[in-house]
Amino acid sequence: MSKLFRYTSSYSSLFFILAVCLFIQPMSAFASNEKTVALVMKSLSNPFFTKMEEGASKYARDENIQFEVFGVEQETDVETQISIVENLVSRGYGAIVIAPADSKRLVPVCKKALDKGIIVINIDNPLHKKTMKELGVSIPFVGSDNYAGAQMVGDYAKSKLKNSGQVLVIEGIRGVENADLRRDGFINAVQKDSSIEIVASESANWHTSEAFSKVVKILGSNPSIDAIFCANDTMALGALQAVDLVNPSQKIMIFGYDNIEPIRTEIRKGRIQATIEQHPELMGKYGVELAWQGINGVTPPLSKSTPLDLITYEHFNKRIGFSISTLDNSFFSTMIQGAKEAADLFGMELIVLDAKNNAAQQLSDIADILSQKVDLLIVNPTNTDFIGPAIELANQTDIPVITVDRKSFSGTVLCHIESDNFEGGQMAARIIATHLSDKGRIIELEGIPGTSAAFERGEGFNKEMKRHDKIEIAFREVANFDRQEAKAVTLQIIAQDKNIDGIFAHNDNMILGAIDAFEESGLTLPKVLVGFDAIPEAKKSVMQDKLTATIAQRPEVMGKLAVETAARYFKGETLPTVRLVEITAIGN
Repeated sequence: MSKLFRYTSSYSSLFFILAVCLFIQPMSAFASNEKTVALVMKSLSNPFFTKMEEGASKYARDENIQFEVFGVEQETDVETQISIVENLVSRGYGAIVIAPADSKRLVPVCKKALDKGIIVINIDNPLHKKTMKELGVSIPFVGSDNYAGAQMVGDYAKSKLKNSGQVLVIEGIRGVENADLRRDGFINAVQKDSSIEIVASESANWHTSEAFSKVVKILGSNPSIDAIFCANDTMALGALQAVDLVNPSQKIMIFGYDNIEPIRTEIRKGRIQATIEQHPELMGKYGVELAWQGINGVTPPLSKSTPLDLITYEHFNKRIGFSISTLDNSFFSTMIQGAKEAADLFGMELIVLDAKNNAAQQLSDIADILSQKVDLLIVNPTNTDFIGPAIELANQTDIPVITVDRKSFSGTVLCHIESDNFEGGQMAARIIATHLSDKGRIIELEGIPGTSAAFERGEGFNKEMKRHDKIEIAFREVANFDRQEAKAVTLQIIAQDKNIDGIFAHNDNMILGAIDAFEESGLTLPKVLVGFDAIPEAKKSVMQDKLTATIAQRPEVMGKLAVETAARYFKGETLPTVRLVEITAIGN
């Protein structure tokens, strides 16, 4: 009997059990499997798949999904992976999420699962399209674009080699879709418009030891190699060991793929130049998410992509100061959380300074952090007009500046990160006009005067409102983005005039304050209430049918994008002056 390896996710270490364990369970246990999602992976000893399992397990726990994880010890053990799926089919699991060890050979057994009514979701390594077509099956895929990721490495390697040199390519398992895509993507990118020569392209089957042996042999006959690309990080570690053995003084650049922790350690030391992060934790999460949709009768999309990030040595160990307007607002605390996650990803130290909505405090904080020799400054201004001197001080000390959410009207900024506040204001106006059938009296609660967010949201809102001339903005009051101020202002308004059909507030804290005012007064809420930011409490209020809608501008993405932009700067890339984050409306 073939061995079947199973990983129990409640323990931090990996361990394996024999296939017989699948067969000795009582038949009564089989019936309970119809609501269980099984994750079938390859090479459980590879940290990449550990991260994949962690993402899948967390999502399953959060959503209370029955969930089990299986896998094989070696990525070349295709037969064992097929046996795992065979047994899951025979036991009637509800869904199988699979990272296939072989793109072609796993298709027939996946078809067998589909024929039994089992949901199948393919993650990480795409199943072979031609084989699926021949067998008449269509299986949703979750993963990154391996060709595009390898192109990113190839373009970076080409720039470091200055379009000339000799490169060795160490491939994964030939015939496996992601291995072939990474090989082709890298080679095509590195050779485009350059004189770079590929001296050899050899398979090491994803293994460290095989990569070590291959590179030792090739370096012996090709002493002039300038760079090595390995289609995964475990092989890159083998290549590094080979270089250390054969010629440790030779300056050979090494590029990997997967961003596992041992590679990050070598990047910190400058011994590995770059790798690709393809977010396996999201592959696992999205795979379980789509599988659960399928179990519950919702047809999952045919594809769901995960992002790619180029991780290089230039941005490791950099220190970034992030001055935030206030952490008391969940919108900005979420922004900082996104920035922290990105800083961890790119190996940078993030120093967060909370200005507590005090412009003078922010100026003082920035002067202090600049004296600590940070490499870059990110600023979310408390006030667009007052932040200029701090930006100019950074300019004088040659510290680059990125602003996020709110602009600065003076000083030199590398890049500004924001959602389209003007369009968000217009979107809010359209929602109000629709709900009021273009007739009614409304309140507009404005944010902090002088901030670009308040100005642009108000400008967009009022421009759109001019198209609906039977809707009167009966009251326009400043509440400084503050919930208590908004409550007080709204109480004053409804004390004198209760004929209010709608409210637009420039942020969610203010619209929640307005709701507080109506509830405290015992009055029925207006027909339409629209906020801005999509903070958790506002989204909950939408679910409770108190708040009509909130404009979501994804603060965690803003924070991540600000730090990612910093990483791009350290890599020497040309940056756009503005990067926009897409907005959406949550609610009716």
